Amino acid sequence: MHRDRGTHEGERQAGRGDPAAWLRAHVRRDRCGVWILNVVILVFLAFAAPNFFGPGNLEAVLNDTAILGIGAAGMTILIIAGAFDLSVTAIMGLAPIVALSIAGDRGGAMIVLVSVLTGAALGLVNGLIITRGRVAPFVATLGTLFVFGSIGAIISKGNALTVTNGFVLQLGSGAVLDVIPYSLLIMLGVCALCYVLLRRLNIGRWVRAAGSNLRAAHVSGIDLQSVYLGIFVFSGALTGLAGIILTGYLASAVATQAPNYNLNAIAAVVVGGTSLFGGEGTLLGTVLASWLFAAVNNGLILLGVNSYWQYLATGVILVLALSLGLLGMGGSLWRRPAARAQRVDTPTQPTLPDRDMTKAASSANE
Repeated sequence: MHRDRGTHEGERQAGRGDPAAWLRAHVRRDRCGVWILNVVILVFLAFAAPNFFGPGNLEAVLNDTAILGIGAAGMTILIIAGAFDLSVTAIMGLAPIVALSIAGDRGGAMIVLVSVLTGAALGLVNGLIITRGRVAPFVATLGTLFVFGSIGAIISKGNALTVTNGFVLQLGSGAVLDVIPYSLLIMLGVCALCYVLLRRLNIGRWVRAAGSNLRAAHVSGIDLQSVYLGIFVFSGALTGLAGIILTGYLASAVATQAPNYNLNAIAAVVVGGTSLFGGEGTLLGTVLASWLFAAVNNGLILLGVNSYWQYLATGVILVLALSLGLLGMGGSLWRRPAARAQRVDTPTQPTLPDRDMTKAASSANE
């Protein structure tokens, strides 16, 4: 908490007098690995696949970035709080299926709203299992991953539901000036909302406090059950929004339309600079990492590489980004002795989220 407040104060002071210092502060905060890899990959694609920068292809990459980034923004908040959600893959498929089954073709806005509300309801189920049932997030969301996925397959009978609504189709594939997808504008709005929640409202301080030390947050009087319920509902709603956008892009809804979305979202959050130990994170880094994964996958397709290599590329990028973040500016391997000593002396070691979350919830119930 104190380290996070001091970091932001230092960034504000640096930005007032020296733009270069402001940039260095933000690059360090977002883990320079994601910045370095973005530059390297864009330069490589400029020579290996010049058509990558064509307007139509850039629109596709930005659309993929937005679909991943919307869900990853919610995942960022969860991981800052010391939790995560493995069921987002199933929510991505189930929420649009429920929306199309209920709203049919009555109105595009109604379909989107039902999908978002369904995602929020599924997030509420996860939150209740974790807080009321005292189940660790890993176990709870792993279980609901299979439950939600099965419900989606049962409702759709294993078939794809065709989308004919023009509003939903435009939401998923339309663009401003044929370059800037509507989905990207939605993602920017989502990130702005998440920024306000994390940096301007009390819940943001509660989320960071819970991620830094659950026991201390509970002792300080924070209602942890409400906090975790709220962020799981919020993350579920964002996942439902991303799911209906993907449905519009594919012009169909199927229970398995977003395989490995959960792992990709977590990878984007971690590569972007959010600590898996909780307590601190960055939305800008999450967006940059989402763009990075979308650009790599698109580049592999343009180069004619087999799709199975995309999973290998995701793993390599994850390791490289974290390694470069350690070796680069502000990394722990290149820290000055004073900085290293300050880091050791500062009592900011986080606790294990899963175990302490269950204990804190138990104490709150008592």
